[in-house]
Amino acid sequence: MTSTRTGFQRSALPQVFTVASLSSVEAETPFSEKNNFKQTRLIFLSTALGAFLVTANVSTMNVAFPDLERTFTETSRGSLTWVLNAYTISFAALLIPAGRLADRFGRRRVFMIGLAVFALASLLVGAAPTFPVVVLARVAQGIGGALLTPASLGLLLAGTPDSARMATVAKWGSLTALGVATGPAVGALIVDAYGWRWAFLVLPPFCLLSYLTGRKTLPRTTPDANAPFPDVVGAVLLATSMALLAFSIIQVGPWGWSSSGVLIATSLSLILLAATLFKGRFHRAPALPTHLFRIRSLTMANIATAVQSAGLSASLLVNVLWLTQGWGYSIRTAGLATAPLPLFVALMAPLIGKLGTKYGVRRIAVPGSFSWGIGVLMYALFVTETPNYWALWLPASILVAIGVATTFPIVSAAAVGEVPPAEFAVGGSLNQVGRQVGATIGIAALITVVGQGTDLGSFQKAWFITAATGPVAALAVYLIGKTNSSESN
Repeated sequence: MTSTRTGFQRSALPQVFTVASLSSVEAETPFSEKNNFKQTRLIFLSTALGAFLVTANVSTMNVAFPDLERTFTETSRGSLTWVLNAYTISFAALLIPAGRLADRFGRRRVFMIGLAVFALASLLVGAAPTFPVVVLARVAQGIGGALLTPASLGLLLAGTPDSARMATVAKWGSLTALGVATGPAVGALIVDAYGWRWAFLVLPPFCLLSYLTGRKTLPRTTPDANAPFPDVVGAVLLATSMALLAFSIIQVGPWGWSSSGVLIATSLSLILLAATLFKGRFHRAPALPTHLFRIRSLTMANIATAVQSAGLSASLLVNVLWLTQGWGYSIRTAGLATAPLPLFVALMAPLIGKLGTKYGVRRIAVPGSFSWGIGVLMYALFVTETPNYWALWLPASILVAIGVATTFPIVSAAAVGEVPPAEFAVGGSLNQVGRQVGATIGIAALITVVGQGTDLGSFQKAWFITAATGPVAALAVYLIGKTNSSESN
């Protein structure tokens, strides 16, 4: 570690990609200043809409889960979680390789392919005749999301004039955060009125809109034929490792901790993870760039992100299950009841980013982690079988929202605070991988604790365990170190 820490004092618009300005990007026709403004707006709409659909799709699935259970009545709750985990695993494993593919073959091409895969997979999910087809289609959705996500921001930066980049990227981030915020409420309305399948069938038209607005406006950045081909084998090993780990956690309930099946699956998961890391040491574009783990701030921030994501993903799902099965809420009411949390986070994110820049990550995110833990603890201690939304559920949800708002954005920023500019995109993607890994583990652990039960005791156990992620994340955040000189005062 060096004594000079850059942290949040890095430029507000980091070099996510090596971006060419509008003048040096291939264009079909010259543009006047007025047309440039129009083109920039269309580029923003195309790229931000694609990223919005990816994030909204994740949060929508939580409110669709109870209706999914009613469709596949012969499928256990543990098996049904693969509708969630299949997406997060494929997305996480391919996120970094997809960024490499975008550099090698062109961001526009990879973005469009990702958009098409995501749209077709969404149709397949909605029309799937059997549960295995749903899971396979969710894997394909994750692949599409992984392809379009890294390319979207690079295209936006390449097609935006230098003077407007900072404001444009801020709007892009707000829109993707809005996807998380609106997913539960909008998804609940769709699922309640038409069923869970329509939560996916409505996505392709928006993918088409993203394609049409970007077809003639997205910049044609030059592919880099010399860029290393990504470690696809390593990505497959990583995905298999994550799947085996999730499987072993889910099977703890029916098989037991010491069962041979759980022990074998866990061991194979660890072996494949080690193989992924070992293989990556000899690859120019590894699935997991192990050399970046030497940066303490990135490593601890990724651990904090994984812990936070595990707790948040578990909490979102267990809350929907309790509201619908414990308190008897309809899916629409449950979606609206959970909407204040992500909406509050989306609204607070810009302010929290400024506070993190001024005071440093530890002064904001450590108390935030405890706020998160206290909010979930309130569910565990005070929720009864009698509905009590306004006096109990909403205040607890606000504490959780404060915790999420004061941790996720600035911890993600701290993760790349000391990463070299040339590897900023990889470092940011690595943080996203940590988030998806945490989500996979959190959902698997939740189902192990709750099982098929609908009694309050099972849910209280899940809330107690989830609440413990707050202090654990706080410790990891503290170990990130100082990201601002004011933290030493």
